[in-house]
Parts: sequence; C-alpha cells; structure tokens
Amino acid sequence: MSYNKATEKFDSNKSASRSIPETITTDPEDVPMMYRAQIGRCSLQYAGSGADRNQWLDEWVDPRNNATEPRHQHLEQTIREASFHCVKVEFPYRVFSNCGQDSIQRPVLDVRGIPFIPGSSVKGLFRRACRERDRIENRSINESLTNKYCGDKENLKPGCLRFHGAYPIGNWANRVLDVVHPQQLRQLGVNSSNKPTSASTLISLYQPTLIFKFSSTDKSVNWQEVETLLYEALRRGVGGKTSTGYGLGGKPEGQSKLLPEYTHQQNDRNVFHLKLKGEGISPLLLDKKHEFRPNMFKATLRSHLSRLLAGVCDCEPAVKATVNYFLGGPDRRDNDREGIIQLFWESPEPNYDEDKRPTSYETEGVLHIAAQINDFNFVLEVLKFAYIMGGFGKSWRRVWHEKFYPDYFKKEEEKFHIGCHWESLTPNWVEFQHPNANQQLQDFLEQLYQKCCARLGSRPPKSLTWREAWHPDRVLVYSNVVNDSEVVRLFHNDIFKTTPAIGGRQPGDKKPTSVSSVWHRMLPLPDNQYLEIVTIFHADRTPWQRQKQDQLKPFIKAVKSALNITIPTWGNEPKS
Repeated sequence: MSYNKATEKFDSNKSASRSIPETITTDPEDVPMMYRAQIGRCSLQYAGSGADRNQWLDEWVDPRNNATEPRHQHLEQTIREASFHCVKVEFPYRVFSNCGQDSIQRPVLDVRGIPFIPGSSVKGLFRRACRERDRIENRSINESLTNKYCGDKENLKPGCLRFHGAYPIGNWANRVLDVVHPQQLRQLGVNSSNKPTSASTLISLYQPTLIFKFSSTDKSVNWQEVETLLYEALRRGVGGKTSTGYGLGGKPEGQSKLLPEYTHQQNDRNVFHLKLKGEGISPLLLDKKHEFRPNMFKATLRSHLSRLLAGVCDCEPAVKATVNYFLGGPDRRDNDREGIIQLFWESPEPNYDEDKRPTSYETEGVLHIAAQINDFNFVLEVLKFAYIMGGFGKSWRRVWHEKFYPDYFKKEEEKFHIGCHWESLTPNWVEFQHPNANQQLQDFLEQLYQKCCARLGSRPPKSLTWREAWHPDRVLVYSNVVNDSEVVRLFHNDIFKTTPAIGGRQPGDKKPTSVSSVWHRMLPLPDNQYLEIVTIFHADRTPWQRQKQDQLKPFIKAVKSALNITIPTWGNEPKS
C-alpha cells in the first residue's frame, strides 16, 4: 500500500471525536535543546558550538534561568531517611559517568534532572571489592561476602543489600561544563596541517560530595563492614575516565583521602612516588574558568612515549599499539583499555593567581605511578624524560618567564605570562650535577634511545615522518650549566619570534598559529644552578622558513652563542 493510500484510509476511518490539527503551531525554537535532534538542529558535542551548548545547559540546570544554583537539588537531611544507610564521600577532583544516550557525554539523570550514579554501577564496584576480600581471606562459598551482599547468580539467590545509587548534595551544577581536547596529533606533527584539533564537551561533577545509599530488610547487616567494603571499592575509582584521575581519591567525611589501590606496592606491580612542585599557566574550561587538570600527566606520558617510539620504528600501527599497551585506548584489542600504567596526582588544591593574565597556578604534590614489574623501569625512564626535557601542563615548551625573564614584564605594553617550571622534591630522582651535567644528559638520552630500540625499534632504527619523531637525524639537543637564561631572549627576537618553527607565528600574526618546533627547559641542579636545555626538531624545514629565508642555522648559531658551546649534546646537526 502506498503512503498516500494509507493516509486516505486513515482519514476515512478516524473517529469524529478526534481532531487532528491541520498545522503545527509550536515554534521549533520553543522546543528545549534536550529534545531536539543533535544533527541539523542543534550541536552540543563540539566545544565551538557554544550557543547551543549554553542554552542546553541553562534549560537543564534551571528552566527559570538566571539562577546561581540548580532548581532541583538534594538536601542532605532529606536523603538520610531512616530506612536508608547513607555514606557521605567527598571527591577531590571530578567524577564522570556517561549515560551513553546523547551526543554530549553526560551522567544519568533522575526524573527531576539531577545527575546520579545508578545503583547497578555501585553494585558492580561493591561486588569487585567483595570478591577481592573473599580471595584475600580465602572465604568459602557459604562465608562469601560477595554472595551475602550482592547475591549468588548461579543459584539465583539475591543478596541482602539493595543499592540505590549515589546522589550529589548541594550545588551539583557548579562547574559541570567539562572539556576533552585531544591535541596529540597536532603537537607531534602527525598531521601535515597545523589546524587546531576539535574539543568535545562533556558534563562531569566538579569536586562533588556524593551520598551512597543502601538499604536492607536484614536487620543483622553489619553496616560498618558495608562502609569498609565501599571504601575499598572506591579505591578503584567510580564512574568513567578513572585512568586520568576522574572518580579517584574519594574522602570519607572527616577522614583522609582514599588513595587508589595501585599506589601501594603489589606482587605483580611496582609503584613510584614522585614529589613535585610546579607553577605555570592554568588551563581553561569552555566557560573560561581556570582549572589545574591532573589528567595532563597521562597526556604528557602518552605524547612523549609516542615521540620516542616514532623515532625508532617506521611502522605507525606498531607505534600506536605499543603506546596503547602502556596507556590504554579504544584501539586495544583486549578487554583492558586502561593500559598497564596507572597514575594518580595527590595534592591539595593549587594556589591560583587570578591577577595574572592568564591565571597561573602553583601546586605541590605526589605523582603516584604504577606499572607491571617487567615494564616498570622503562616507564620510569619515559617519566624522567618528560620531567627533564620540558615539564607538565599548558605551555610546557617554554620556561616560566616570571622566573627566568622578569625583564619581559617591564616593557610598556601589557604582557601575557608564558611557560611553566617544575622541580623534583624527591632525592636522587635526577642526579645531574655540575660539572658533568652535560655528559650525564647525553648518556641518559642515548641510553633511553637504545632502550626504545630494544622495545620496538626497526633494524636499523628508522623513524616515522612525524615532525617530533625522536631520531638523532631529526632532533638536536643543546645544553649547558647556567645561573640564569640567555636563550629565553631569543624567543622574543623580532625575527625568531615570527618564524613558525620557533615562535609559532608568521610576520603579522597577533598570536601563535602553529606549534613551535623548539623546547626550552631550565632543569634545576644543586647550588641554585640550572641545566639549560634547548631541543630543536628540524627534519621538516618548511616551518623554519620566514619570508623565504631558512632560519634554522641562524637560530642554532644563536643558541650555541647563548649557551657558550660548540657541539650538540645529542643528535646530528644538518649538513645543509
């Protein structure tokens, strides 16, 4: 039957009491964003689509608009009803849980639009903790905590606990607008283009306080044991993106943080605790608010491991598979997408200076890093490479100008702060000392290169064509021991700062338009000295062109003069 004939049949049979309007009078613009098609009518996922996203957020959080807190929120006293056992947990960072239903990643919502973590998710965490306790204590089936609290699936026997999920209390809408901004391909020069990568929106709870609710008809339940098991479960993290710090470090009311279980030594894993302090430019969220983001540590390791392996192996799929083995990713073929490296940044809230442009941070804490025993030493070498050669976070390719170039701020025009600076507070972590620091750096880089060759290298080692593939014919490292920096002034030279490979911009550009091919680091040494390190990627000569003149050799000459050296610490200088 054709569509028209079907319509005619319906019209002839419809009841007289039912009237169908000939036209729809609803203005499409009156339909809330949450109910519109994501393709063609509104865009929520990509960060650049700010108008649609902001309207969606306003409609969701408070249909009345112009309110500072969400219209619907739970109060602690109303959640703690007599029939429930509630556990209050504070989280130091963000908690993310994806409902998997919209193009925008957001948590599950209850009937009033309040985000929550479903009871099934909490039960899954709780079951794993019970199984681990059963294994450690060698409990029999009859004594199993798993069967007691979560049920026996094989015999279809329910457990005595009911899991009612976890709800935020207070202003859950505070800073919920989050962002995922993968920049690895652009930073490494995997793409020939320097076009910015797309950032995606997600919704996560910022430093929330969650109430975990349980109930039971069994009056003999040991609620203290239930709480202990919940805390053990939370050491694995709650929600998604736990490998980048989300949902970790939950703090019971009035107690200290619950560090992830992998921060403690285990039979099949080693763990290292690196004390660091750093300062630099604070990343911005989509709403322009600043936020120091611990996930940058994993991002830094991923990018440097990619550089190192791309310099010894010319098979791109093999490089990506090895990186995913260490740090996880959707392309892993096994069930474990998290990777074998686990990290957790433990620190108090950073100190922010909002008077600076842009806002800066100062932080001090412990980076816990764990990996399987067979891979652990290699992982630590990559972490050491990241610390020695650049540091962590936004603007890591440049030194902290406030510390190493104070004259920069004495000029008449208002200046933006640039760079970052990180120092290790762990004794003997990096043992470079004057007068042998240059040789020690050379030995470290050569040994790490050989370890990468042994891990994945082609025979002989061949590199990919990525701009920042770490191969001695593609990269140069210059260094020397100094008391202060002379090299930093080169980046503000009128010619060098308008060379794309150095300053990231062309003449006439008001701000950087591409990624610089030069790193600059002031590595702290004993006695208030520094090993000044300049890293130059030169295989692609295109970004070194400025008005048809190649600036590579003039820049190398200037760096040598500033450092008072004649040869590179590592790498082969180009012949032409």
